[in-house]
This record gives sequence, C-alpha cells and structure tokens, in this order.
Amino acid sequence: MTPRKILSLLPVTLLWVPLIFFSLLLSHNAMLYFTHGGEYGILPEKRVAQQDIVWLTAFYVHLPAGVFCLLSPFFLFTRRFFKGALPLHKTIGKLYVWITLFIVCPTGMYLALYAKGGFITQVGFMLQGVLLAVFTYRGQQAIRGGDKVEHFHAMIRSYAVATVVLTFRIYHIVFFLLNVPYQDNYAISQWLGLFGNMLLAELIILFTLQSKKINTLKSLPL
Repeated sequence: MTPRKILSLLPVTLLWVPLIFFSLLLSHNAMLYFTHGGEYGILPEKRVAQQDIVWLTAFYVHLPAGVFCLLSPFFLFTRRFFKGALPLHKTIGKLYVWITLFIVCPTGMYLALYAKGGFITQVGFMLQGVLLAVFTYRGQQAIRGGDKVEHFHAMIRSYAVATVVLTFRIYHIVFFLLNVPYQDNYAISQWLGLFGNMLLAELIILFTLQSKKINTLKSLPL
C-alpha cells in the first residue's frame, strides 16, 4: 500500500476506530443491566421511574434494540458489503429501519420523559428521537425510490443522531472533570452531542459530494 493510499485512509480510520471502541464499550455496559439486577448503572437513581411499568418495559426493550442499531451500521457503511454481500446489506438495513422506527425511537422518547437534567434535557432527548425517526424513514424512502445518494446521506444523518448516545457520555465525563454543575452538565452534554454530531454528518456529506466517492456510490447496485 502506497503512502498516499495510507494517508487517504487516515480520516476514515480516525473516525471509525473510536466509534467502534466506544460502541462496543457502551453495548457491553448496556447488557450488564440484564445480569446485575436493579442496582446497576442508572437504575438506583430511577426509583420513581421504576414504579411505572411502561417505563421499565421500555427501558429493557430499548437496550438490546439500541445496541443493534448502534452496531449494525458498521456493516452497512462498509464498501465491501455493498459490493460483495448486497443481500446481507439489505437484510441488516431493513432490520435497522424497522427496529429504529418501531422500537428504539418510541421507547427512547418515552424514557426521555424521565430524563435527568430537567425539561431542557428531556426536550433534547425527544428531539433526538424525532430526528432519528425522520432521517431513518427518509433513508428508507429514498432507496425504495432508487435514489442511492439521498439514501446514503439520510442514513449518515440517522447514524449521526443514533451515536449521540456516545458523544453525550464523552461530553458528560469531560464536563464532570471540569466541575460543571450536574444539571447543567446533563443538558449541555445532550444538546452539544446532538448539534456536534449533526454538524459532523453534514461535513461528511459535503466531503462526499465534492469528491469522486459520489460517483462510486452511484455505481453501486441497489
């Protein structure tokens, strides 16, 4: 591999390596809720919420569904799977769409009603759920209409919103170390994660539009 080729892969590597690491870490921690009972993670702080059977059900349904939607794009955005395993891409993609629209978004938005950080944070989580549903639906409709470029862009935005769950936690730790008050920390981390991820998604889309990658995307089979 030539030095130029290595340098061209560097931005992609810098993006995907931390994404994979933090996604796997969060997925592992999420699964611990099923093995450590009601005293693990945020549950001790949710005594009032746990009295709501709908919240409790939504929480335990949201965890595995969210893990799937967080990890599946690693396959969906891999060019090798576009070319060599299109049926697999379609199957995982359909699962991502339906699980996101009918499980992750509804349960996540209900959980948002009990989110820490007050009304501002709750609105942020609700907006995240709405945007995730909108972009995922647009991506599905675009590919059904044969628009591969719009499909790709919509799913980039969808995944950017989905990964707010990662950036939120990173910002939360940083602001905690900076001694930002807890309530403020939660709200700032949520909104900064949402806007930061959306900005990154638009930059990635702009990059694909201005490079030869868009022509490669158009040539991929449906």
